[in-house]
Amino acid sequence: MNITATTSTREQQSPPPLSDTDIIRVAQSCSPIPTYLLSTASHPTLLSYLTARAQSTSPSRPVSDYTVSLLSLIALSPQFDSLSTLLSSLLRSYTQIFTSFRIPHDANSLKTIQFFHPLLPHVPITDLPQIVEPIVSFLPQIVDLEDAQILDLLPRCLNLIRNAEEIERGGYFVNSVIDKILEVNWSKGLVIKMVSIVRDFPVLDKTRAREFVDKVFVGMSRLDLQDLPSIVYQLLVLASKGFVKREVVEGIVMFFGSKMASKATSIVRQVEGTVLLHVNFAVKQDPTLGQEVMGLVRSDLRAFNHFTVAVLLSVSRVRKFGESSMGALKVALLTAYRDYKFAKDCKWIPNDMKEEHLQNVKIVEEAILRAVNESNCGREHIVPSILQLAFLLLESADEGSRQEACNLSGLLGIEELAIQMLRTLFEAHDMARNEIIEQCKFRILSLKPEQSMAIIRLLGSLVQIYPYPMLEHVSRLKELLDYFAFMNGKVAAHLVSVLLPLLKFSRDLQVTTVPFF
Repeated sequence: MNITATTSTREQQSPPPLSDTDIIRVAQSCSPIPTYLLSTASHPTLLSYLTARAQSTSPSRPVSDYTVSLLSLIALSPQFDSLSTLLSSLLRSYTQIFTSFRIPHDANSLKTIQFFHPLLPHVPITDLPQIVEPIVSFLPQIVDLEDAQILDLLPRCLNLIRNAEEIERGGYFVNSVIDKILEVNWSKGLVIKMVSIVRDFPVLDKTRAREFVDKVFVGMSRLDLQDLPSIVYQLLVLASKGFVKREVVEGIVMFFGSKMASKATSIVRQVEGTVLLHVNFAVKQDPTLGQEVMGLVRSDLRAFNHFTVAVLLSVSRVRKFGESSMGALKVALLTAYRDYKFAKDCKWIPNDMKEEHLQNVKIVEEAILRAVNESNCGREHIVPSILQLAFLLLESADEGSRQEACNLSGLLGIEELAIQMLRTLFEAHDMARNEIIEQCKFRILSLKPEQSMAIIRLLGSLVQIYPYPMLEHVSRLKELLDYFAFMNGKVAAHLVSVLLPLLKFSRDLQVTTVPFF
């Protein structure tokens, strides 16, 4: 029979019925559409086959094979009204079977749902709300990611409804669906699925987008650690496309800096290291994300935590943000010290405010030290940035501020903080040792005498604590001493005094320093 004949003509000729196995066989043989499918009278029978297969003892494969076969045949000419009606009925029936857990949620169900997806535009547009509603009602029952497979159909359905002229107030319906999604408690599986499909949703207004991001970060606390990096990566991709950038950046920083702060296990540190690499890559692709990080630190000291420090150190490896990242960290630290000094010396400021400024300085110091201490946990790429920041801080510390810092209430002070940072790097990273010694040599020779004294104290600290590792760098120390005659007298004397403990271990140094005594 000619394929272009009308449906009514086929119905009059009463095409022979097909069994479910016939449907599968015809689909596998790539035969033309059987006339039986084009008759609306066949639809109840075709749907009954699906129901019967769902009642078998192992329904996964039987349901999938039959549904996929039927969809393959419908896909040959989905423009026929009878086939689009069959498609709608089949989708509703399959959705009901899936959401009632009458079939396993596995690879077969995922394959079936993927077959439905490209055919959604051929479903009668007025039927789509009836398909969306049971899916949304199913949300509270979703436990794991497999249960959420059916949600893959949701974004395209909502887009079709929003743009349909046939549906009155389609936009209102879509917004009501999104509101229902946001009202539901999200399980682990639902969090992961929603993050992966939200990019395909109709554009969310800022209020709903913020609510979505809030729901994600609340739900992330319940996720397995190995799921966190991929979630963060997808959020960064969304942010790079304009999806509430500031809220995404702030959420990531606060989640890992505050909510995860107490879980300082090696696995957590490795996860954070992976997240830092994702942030670094995202900033390279979209520099505005880096600007959001800078703005967050500058505008709110409460956002300053060990992870914020690590993010800024990581972002500083991006050429465009090298100076600004270092500047943001330096300014945050110096501002905290300055504000505390002002509050401490000011008689009219109440004690509770003085205590608040003191705690701010402690928070900043602890955040920086923790970021440095964890630099060997999958985040070695920030080591050069730590080294750069530490030397910047050392250059900022003069004799006056050093003495003043010693009198502060339990604070390290700028110089001691920088020295601790570099000592930690020296101990934990062999690759950093050469650079630390080289930077010490360069700065002692190039800085003003009052600035170079802090560098010499660093050198003395390394000699006292790590004498044997320092012996590996005797050649560089000898190069430094070659300029002895050109140094400021105070600098030269102090330099020789801090190197004295190494003399008993190094004959080369003994020979070099003999003329100085």
